[in-house]
Amino acid sequence: MPIINKNKAKYVQRFLLKWYEKNKRDLPWRKLQENQLPNPYYILVSEFMLQQTTVNTVVKRFNEFIHLWPSLKQLSLITENRILKFWSGLGYYNRARNLLKTVKIISRDFKSKIPQNYDQLINLPGVGEYTAKAILGIAYNKSVMPLDANIERIIARLYGFQLPLIKMKSELKKKSNDFISNNYSNHLIQAFMDYGSLICTPRNPDCSSCLIKTKCLSYKKNLQNIIPVKVRSNSTKRKKYSRAYILYNEKNEILVRKRSSKGMLASMLEVPNDNWVINKKSLVQDKIVLTIKGKMQSKGSIEYSFSHFDLETEVFFAKVKKKIFTNQKWIKKSNINKTELPTVMKKIVKVAL
Repeated sequence: MPIINKNKAKYVQRFLLKWYEKNKRDLPWRKLQENQLPNPYYILVSEFMLQQTTVNTVVKRFNEFIHLWPSLKQLSLITENRILKFWSGLGYYNRARNLLKTVKIISRDFKSKIPQNYDQLINLPGVGEYTAKAILGIAYNKSVMPLDANIERIIARLYGFQLPLIKMKSELKKKSNDFISNNYSNHLIQAFMDYGSLICTPRNPDCSSCLIKTKCLSYKKNLQNIIPVKVRSNSTKRKKYSRAYILYNEKNEILVRKRSSKGMLASMLEVPNDNWVINKKSLVQDKIVLTIKGKMQSKGSIEYSFSHFDLETEVFFAKVKKKIFTNQKWIKKSNINKTELPTVMKKIVKVAL
């Protein structure tokens, strides 16, 4: 390994640790215990929440989560429906399912103690290489370097890598090993994360305030606004179509049901709706519409964006008698925001009412 790489890494380590000491973000999952490390359970929960969700959004929901389930053992005793109900609005609901599966395994197999072994962590549901290393490094101060978007971006700029990050994962991983700290892994990992969020940002990085720019090839070559190189895509986002039906009874209740345990929004509550299709002409009315006497009132449509496609839904409304719909689940209009209805369904209800 070239000495220049080691020297660069040591220089960056030293200055990032100094910067972090004065500028670290005050985040609830970083609260220190007596051993001067954060609660591993807090780190586990926060890492699951932070997948695909911004820090600002997670902070509030994390505090609410910990208030409800302050320990791993307590969380392990709840049902999937309870965590899905809480997760409404955070999206990517498989994270909630995997988090619950993981804590149940830890409770059963590890006496409610989060493992300090990479091989044990990586086998837990929803825990990939990044999450496993983040837990080891942040919660246990193990000598590792997880690669999130912030850390990858900083390393790519330091070395002037002019390829899309997705095409150089092995090289980024190799370079990241130079930055592993033997004694201050906890602080250094979080320093990288905070520096990428506050200084070495995705767009318009604050190079004037940067402490490590003298070691940054991107800065020297004026490439900091080009790196990381974006992947060019000619593909447009797919669009799907559906129709949703709001059935409203004389007790101010809305008919809901549970979605399939597989596919999008698995096991979540929904209002009746047609299967989502790519071709609008292929829409087939949900069977529940056949039980409605009279014409349903159109309430317009909404468009909701998922990660891989946009869903356009035409919304229909009808007042019905509760007794006609036996063995159905109903929720009060006033309780809509307190249920496990996903955000898209709440938006559909809002359009109708």
